[in-house]
Amino acid sequence: MTKYASLIIFISLLSACGGGSETGVTQTPSTSPVITNTQPSANSNSNSNSNSTTSISLITSEPTSLVDAARFLTQATFGPTMAEIEAVAQSGLPAWIDAQMQVQQSAHRAKTLAIYNADINAQEQGAEWPWNGHRYGAWMDIALHGEDQLRQRVAFALSQLFVVSDKSQLDSVHLGIATYYDGLAEHAFGNYRDLLEFVTLSPVMGVYLNMLGNEKPNAANNIRPDENFAREVMQLFTIGLDELNLDGTLKSNNGEPIPTYDIDTVKAYAHVFTGWNFYGTTAANWYDWWGNRNFRNQMILVPQYHAIEERKMLLNDVVVEPGTDGETAMQLAINSLFQHQNVAPFVSKHLIQRLVTSNPTTEYVGRVAAVFENNGNDERGDLGAVVKALLLDPEARNTYAQQHIDFGKVKEPLIRGMQYMRAFGVYMPDIMQPQWTDYQHNQAPLASPSVFNFYSPDFSPVGALNDAGLVAPEMQIINDTYMVRNSNHAAWMSIWAPSIDEVDNGHDRRLTLNYEQYETVLDQDVDAFIDWLDIVLMSGSMNATMRQTLRDYDTQLQQWTQPKERVRELTFMVTGSPQFAVQR
Repeated sequence: MTKYASLIIFISLLSACGGGSETGVTQTPSTSPVITNTQPSANSNSNSNSNSTTSISLITSEPTSLVDAARFLTQATFGPTMAEIEAVAQSGLPAWIDAQMQVQQSAHRAKTLAIYNADINAQEQGAEWPWNGHRYGAWMDIALHGEDQLRQRVAFALSQLFVVSDKSQLDSVHLGIATYYDGLAEHAFGNYRDLLEFVTLSPVMGVYLNMLGNEKPNAANNIRPDENFAREVMQLFTIGLDELNLDGTLKSNNGEPIPTYDIDTVKAYAHVFTGWNFYGTTAANWYDWWGNRNFRNQMILVPQYHAIEERKMLLNDVVVEPGTDGETAMQLAINSLFQHQNVAPFVSKHLIQRLVTSNPTTEYVGRVAAVFENNGNDERGDLGAVVKALLLDPEARNTYAQQHIDFGKVKEPLIRGMQYMRAFGVYMPDIMQPQWTDYQHNQAPLASPSVFNFYSPDFSPVGALNDAGLVAPEMQIINDTYMVRNSNHAAWMSIWAPSIDEVDNGHDRRLTLNYEQYETVLDQDVDAFIDWLDIVLMSGSMNATMRQTLRDYDTQLQQWTQPKERVRELTFMVTGSPQFAVQR
């Protein structure tokens, strides 16, 4: 019996077993097993390091293999289900992207409020606003159940570029942070220039990087404009420290990198970004922080506090003349950054690293950056076109046999946890309880230790990767403690989580996974279940050694346990493995 023939039999058996959804359950539904195209796609790509920046040829919307569909969805969602893999294999990848861009956006603020209002502990303790656990729970609920998977996955990537964090003075502003996250999601397929303006005027970002309440110079009171946002909007959000070619390689002058800005540039932008405060603030109540506190609306300009006297030299030869009002100055500043040559490769590489591979070739970066510069309709900064280009690029779609040895990435611990929960279908109470994902995964949404994110995009662990000149950013937060906690979480969800009956009867209100639907199938055909694990969790990358190990282990399990425990044990063998931790 061939590998994928047994997988189709597995789906048929699952249909025969019912596979029906129960109240409060999100699970893998049974679907038609008619998948005729099971051969790997054959998209070739050169992996040389030339500086070619030719335009990308997007893959047409034709049926593809189960393996390619699974790989694609692992890159573009928080983890595929078999139903989604089958649907994408039949419809093709571009059609799925186009459909996803039309799906209604999930709402983090509304979900955070709903979880907070349903939390008995919060009400008993008289909590006046949501805690971090309520917001983390909202994010997790949307990651697991949201239909707008691509938008939310891109928003998570953007949240690691435009970083704000509750590990700061925002530690009690979780509704505001949820509103900020909703803004990132809203702009995920829009224009980067609009996104940059949204971030600039967000009160959450304003508080985090000190732009809110930033005042014009006043020598008598020893007041100078704060430079924090001015520096980070260049270094981290748009252009980086050194000038780049379109393919992301460094420009040089006599062998030395060319800095993108200097301290005078920082001071100029700092003066531009003065006079902004909470929506509703006036000159009369400028210092009434608690009275003006408003994290839902964008900041407003209070002209009396804007630096208007100086001539400000910005990037791209943009000049803000004396007397220019604060709104106009801000628009000029954003334009000067948006039009900078570095933005296309800087943003493109970030999104490629977060979604597809940690070490993209220069050709890959160049092709995607070219789409950022021009989406084909003379529009610069079209993020929807950029996301589509990077997911459909030949380098992203190469088969395992065609991939360069450097291709792929370590999965972020938080996304890895969401993947195996989505694969089986999360069984949960009517509304998600508060969650603290940072305990298990050393990650929680918008909760990095600093503005530099959870990890550096250039982090390279000591050893073989570093010796080869490769980076593995996610490994910066995978220390000894979190290796154990990640493994324990996989074991809990796979082996020890309560049964659905226990959750239904109110004995245990924690999340569990719906393993019951797989018991009969495993009992009849262990190879079919292993094939299912391979496709849904590992995108068809399971090698013969791992497959045989799972068979041998199941042979031993049959001597002392029942199908329910066998399903759980085999699942943990995969979800706890180093192979599962890598995305190829």
